[in-house]
Order: sequence, then structure tokens, then C-alpha cells
Amino acid sequence: MKIDLRISALLLAITWGTYAPASETASSGRWTIWSASPASRWEDAFVTGNGRHGTMVWGRPKDERITCVHEELFIRGWSRHLKTVPFTAPLLPEVRRLVNEGSNDKADSLITTEAEKQMQAMGARQRWPLIPHPAFDLHIRHLDNVSKADSYRRQLNMENGVTSVFGCDGGQGTEDVFSSREHNLNVIRLKAGKGEKLHVLLALEETPGRKGMHFEHNLDSAFLFAEAKAEPGWLTYQAAYRQDPGGYEGTARVIPKGGIMRQLSEGLEIEGADEVLILLRISPLEDWKKSTIPTVKKELSGLPASYCQLLAPHAKLHGEMFRRMQLDLGQEEKWKTIPVEKMLSDIHREGMTPLFMEQIHAMGRYLLISSCGKYSPPLQGIWGGGWKPAWIGGFVWDSNINLAISAAAMSNLPECAESYCTYVEHLLPGWRLNARNYLGCRGFLVAHYNDPENGYLTHFGRSFPWMCWAGGAGWNLRPFYEYAMLTGNDAMLKERVLPLYREMAAFYKDFLLMEKDSLYHFIPSISPENAAYGTDTWLSRDATMDVAIAHDVFGILLELGEKFNLPAQERKEWQHYLNHLPVYRINKDGALAEWVDPHYPDVYDHRHLSHLYPVFPGGQLRKDKGEPRLREAAKKALDKRFEFDTSSAHGLIHVALQAARLGDLDKVRTNLNRFCRRHYVYNSLVTSHDPEHQVYNLDAVLSLPRLFMEMLVYTEPGKTELLPAWPKEYADGKLIGIRLYGGHQLSMEWKDGKLTEVQLKAGKDDTLQVYYQEKSKSLQLKAGQTYQIKL
Repeated sequence: MKIDLRISALLLAITWGTYAPASETASSGRWTIWSASPASRWEDAFVTGNGRHGTMVWGRPKDERITCVHEELFIRGWSRHLKTVPFTAPLLPEVRRLVNEGSNDKADSLITTEAEKQMQAMGARQRWPLIPHPAFDLHIRHLDNVSKADSYRRQLNMENGVTSVFGCDGGQGTEDVFSSREHNLNVIRLKAGKGEKLHVLLALEETPGRKGMHFEHNLDSAFLFAEAKAEPGWLTYQAAYRQDPGGYEGTARVIPKGGIMRQLSEGLEIEGADEVLILLRISPLEDWKKSTIPTVKKELSGLPASYCQLLAPHAKLHGEMFRRMQLDLGQEEKWKTIPVEKMLSDIHREGMTPLFMEQIHAMGRYLLISSCGKYSPPLQGIWGGGWKPAWIGGFVWDSNINLAISAAAMSNLPECAESYCTYVEHLLPGWRLNARNYLGCRGFLVAHYNDPENGYLTHFGRSFPWMCWAGGAGWNLRPFYEYAMLTGNDAMLKERVLPLYREMAAFYKDFLLMEKDSLYHFIPSISPENAAYGTDTWLSRDATMDVAIAHDVFGILLELGEKFNLPAQERKEWQHYLNHLPVYRINKDGALAEWVDPHYPDVYDHRHLSHLYPVFPGGQLRKDKGEPRLREAAKKALDKRFEFDTSSAHGLIHVALQAARLGDLDKVRTNLNRFCRRHYVYNSLVTSHDPEHQVYNLDAVLSLPRLFMEMLVYTEPGKTELLPAWPKEYADGKLIGIRLYGGHQLSMEWKDGKLTEVQLKAGKDDTLQVYYQEKSKSLQLKAGQTYQIKL
């Protein structure tokens, strides 16, 4: 008998609306997504995370898996302690000569062959440095035949970070899971249904699928050993890597309420319990021989054996972060009545819907909160239920991490912005060594892929000589500037941002080459992941992105120089470099060219939009900013990328971000609809890199909140525009708590495409020009004051 999905959803909403499970008590329940179907694969699992620990809850009733993850677990190709940065600086003059002669392939071969030779001698034999992997699965098997469940439901409460399964035992039993921010562990509670008892077998098991080769790594022999043990009240797991001296451990305290616990060879059997509480911590080890299990057992034994006591401090911390900013499009009731599968079916058929916008915006911020810890989120965030992630699931610095953290400071998550900045500061010694050894320069040279512990540039090869990418560091320092500006933190600007930009200026002084035209040129240069027509290598000269990033760096230095009254001679020098950078080229199609040098013909059919850096994330060009001819050329270049219609989810979002800056609402609408209709979103509300759920990847879901914010609010120093790219036919709603440059916080409401209320809380004394349609208003702000703005 087939039941209409809408009716089924309504019945479930009525059923669960009368029952408030414990996991809901620490939140309003407003921001809860749900499904009436089990997650049969890990990609559809609802996830939890505290930035370091995380879980993926999936499986079928009576046979559940909780894949446990930690951000610091990597299969490495060599010891993390090796200093693997080749010395190729003496080759730079010859590389430049060959590039200028048009012998780019020879220049590529010269530097990559020498670097490869040195890497092999160091013992670093793979160019794909490491693979993130799951720690293990907590396998939960319910052994009794219990009464048939009235209904099954799994859900994720984004407001308190708890994922729950109702009917997990085939009956009325429940399962609640969260990753505690307060105690840095995963908490799992199993609870018997009314009139029932739990009978479960618990085991820590290696996540299935570790076999074969993956990007030069032999997974079969990746570990010296990996073993699980059980003793009364405890489950443990120990693993040691083969190529690296590190490893990791898992320690789980198992606390039954009532019943009998039996130790078995495969785990712990618990029978007759009303409830089972599991406190599970993963401990990465630099030296696997130095076990932390005794210490962790002592710490876990000191924690309350109460789920509610453990949840309360976590929910307070997580919820305060989540609630700071909200996009509310009036869909609250639909969250309660429409399951995730129905919502995704609707957008596949209809395109963008208000419910999807609300849910994916909330999910993007939830995932950012849950995955920013010691590191910023790589391609899969901290999650992954397999051993063979695409592109090694890596830390990729030429649009992926950039987009992933783009919403952090603007969406009022300074903790996530700080996580990124602290992470980059940890990598700076490695980036300095890259610049010195590869190019003989001061300053920084970013690694396209890197081991997150050191930042060394080890990923390169013929046709992709990443040691020649001068622009990467400037791109990846810009979030420092945005973070300081959006929080109004002048001390950070002076003490953390300014020194980094001075070092970037030192890099350019050493690297840039003045030629007979009295301009400083980028030789060699790279436009990330793209090669001009007729060439077999990315190696080039004067890629527009490299020039644009240098513009950005020197422009910010001059801004800070004026703000902090820096020495006139230093400012004069920065202005000199800015004045003598190559001029952007407009090609024969009227488009902003991807390479300033006309010897490099444009390639339009590509997912990257590097040459449009001046539009986003830079700030040189916008619909009302920059030279008119360059604005028109940027629009034409965007037309070309738009016509290509990339299958890459992050490429679609990147085009839409730049279209929003240029005021092209048609492209914003179209790319959002393309995204909605192509099955980029799993039932977990995590996104895929490719259509039809091909590659689990967080770039899109983490960057969509930034896109929605850019559609609603544009901000730069001293200026804000409201509703700059929000189509009139899109939903009415309100935005609460967005950050503006100057450290101000803005909330607003709109109806029928028109503002109805705007409120601003000033972060500091400031002058702010507010624009809306054809209107503008100048405000003199006083720190801490709240203003109702009428336009």
C-alpha cells in the first residue's frame, strides 16, 4: 500500500510533536532536520562534531554503525618529522629564461625533475602526501526481538548538535549522539523504549574498506597493527602507522543503567538495561608507543554518568554560536512536516525553494562550527566513512579551503575564523621554508596540498609545478584581513595582519622581475589548475590572479599604512610596486583575460575563476567599483565561465558569488537552480563535488551561507549595501546577526523584495554609508549603540 509522502510526513510530525525527547530539551527544536528512512550508506549519515571529534550515524534498525572520526588522523607517505622541501632556488634564473623564450615545458621539466630527485633522496616518495581516514566504527547490534516500532525517525538538531534515532532497536528505543565541545569526546546514549529493556552487543571495529592502493598509498600495509579490546566497562582501540611513528587510540567508557554486562571476544554484551551511556575519546599520538589509555580512563571516570549533565554545557556552547546568526525565510512549520528526502526531491523538480535555502544556510554554519578545530576543514571536513577519498580528501589551498571558510567571520563565527588564522600561523614556518628553498625569496610560498602539521610543499609534478605559484599565500592571508575588519579588531590588524602583509611585500620584492617596460612581472606564474590553449603545462607568465593578488596585498598595506601612520618611505615603496604591476588585459572577446601576457590564449571551459579574483574575494571590481571598462570585461569573462556551466559544485557557487558582486541576478538565480536540480546534496544535507552524489565534499555547503549573505548584504570599509542581489521573487524573511566591516552587527527584514526593518549595533565609532536601491544614508556610529535605519 503506497502512502502519499506529504501525508506520511504530517503523521510523523503529529506523532513526534507530542513527544519531546531528552536531546531536544536544550534547544527550541526550530532547527531540526529529519528523515523517516535509515541512512543505508555513510554519505547519508547525519553528522556531529566539535571541531576535533565527530561522528557519522548510519545503518539500519537493530544494526547501527557510528563512524567515529578525528581531525588529526592521517595515513602519511613518510614520517611527519622529515623536512621535505627541495632546494631549487638556483634554477630560477634559467626557469625564467626558458619561460620568456616560450619553452615552458622545458622550464617545467627543469624545476620539477630536480625537485622530484631531491624528494626521492629524502625518502618522500609520494606526491600525494597523506590521506585522512576514519578512526573506527562503534558497531551497535540489538540482539532481542522487540515489539515492532510504530515509526522510525532519525534527526539532526543543529541548535544543540545532537543527532537522534528513534526506533533504532526495531522497537521504541532511542539513540542520541553528540560531540561534546565541553569535554572533547563523543557521547552516545542508548535508551530502551517504554516497557522494554536493552540487549546490545557493542564493539569497536575498523571501518570497512581499507584495501588496495589509493593515490600511491598502499592501504593494505598502512598500519603496523590495529586492534580492539574489551574489558568490563571499557572498549579500547589501538592503531600504529607503518610509514610514520604516530598512531591513535580510542577509549570508551561504557555505563549501563541496570542489567548485566558480559565481556566477549568481540566486545561487550549488555542485557536487561534501561539505558547505556558511552563516553568515547579518540587520542592521536605522535609516537604510538606512548599510550594515553590509562590517563584517558582516569579522565573519563571523573565525568558525570549522566547524559543530561554532559549535554547541558555542550549545548550551551554550541547553541550560542549557532544562534548568533540566522536566516529565517518563514519555513519553521515545514521543517517539522517535510523530511529531508522530500525537500531534496522538491528542489530537484522545482529548483530553489525557501525551505532549502533556510536549511542549507543553517547546515553550512552547523558544519563550519562542527569542523573548525585545530585545522580548517579540508575537502570532507572532519568526516568520511571510507578510506579512498577523492583527491585524498586533502587540504587544498587554491579555492577549496578558501570557499570553505569564506562564511566564518561574516556569519558571526569568530571562533571559526580564529581557527583558520591559528592554523595558518602554525604553517607559516613551512611556508617560509618553501619560499626560501624553492624560489630563494623571503615571505611565503603556499603549498597546494600540504601535511597540516608542517605546510611543506611536496605536491607537484610535470605540468603542475606548484612551486611556481606566487599568488597562493596572498590569497590565503586575505581571511586574516576580513576577520579583523569584520570584528572591528584594530589590534589584530596591527599586530597580526600587518606583519604578515609586510612579509608578503618582502616576497614580492625578491620575486618580481622588472623588465624593459618598467613593470614588475610574475615569471614564472600559474593560473590555478588551468593551462592556456596550446600548452601542456600550467607554467606561464603574468597570470591575472597573481597580478590581482599583488594588487590586493599592496592595496591593503597602503590602507593599513594610512590607518596606523606607518613610515612614509615604506608606504612610498608599496605605492611604487602597486603602480608598476602589469596592467590587466582585455582580450579580443572583450573579456578580462586569464593571463596578462597575450601569448597565453584564454581557456573558458574550466571550473576555476582565478582571474576574477578582483571581483571576489578581492574588492577591486564590483558593479559600481573600479574602471568601467574593467568592470565590463569582468562581466564578459564571467559570461564565458557561466556558458561553460561547470559540473563542479564549488565552481557553480564561485560563479554565483562573483555574479552577486557584479549585480548579475540572472546568473545567481540560474546557478542556484543548476545546483538544486543536479543531485549535489546527500540526504545528510552534506554536498557532493559532482552531480548525482559522486564525491562527498563540503566546499559547496560551507560556501552557500556566504553566497546568501552576499546576496543580502555587501560590506566594505565605510560602506554597506542592502539587498544588492536578492531576486524579488525570492522569499520574504529576516536576517539576524550578520557582521559588517567595522565590527558592526546588522539585522534586517524584507517583504516583496523591499526592506521593512533594519537594525544595526555599532561595534565601534565609525562613519558608515548605507545604500539601498537608489537611496543612501550616512551614519555617524557610536560604539555599543543600536540604530534603527530608515531608508
